[in-house]
Amino acid sequence: MRKKDRDNKRESKKRESKEERPQRKRRKKVCIFCAEKFMPDYKKIDLMKRFVSDRGKILTMRSSGCCASHQRAVAGEIKKARQLGFLPYTVD
Repeated sequence: MRKKDRDNKRESKKRESKEERPQRKRRKKVCIFCAEKFMPDYKKIDLMKRFVSDRGKILTMRSSGCCASHQRAVAGEIKKARQLGFLPYTVD
């Protein structure tokens, strides 16, 4: 069997497997601040730590699940908590 024939078979198998897979429906994350009807606060350190990565970076809307207005508020509160010394800027 020639090399071109083998490559064509591989490509056709890849296409078939993609078409056969059922597509998952992604559930949209609900903003916890909208659901619980409260605003982020820099004094709630445990809550603020949920929105900071293990490297100390503020998580994106996509990964945190916040709406746009609450994501901006969370970022501001994290920055305020960092300045007051409640949260570290970087993780050692």
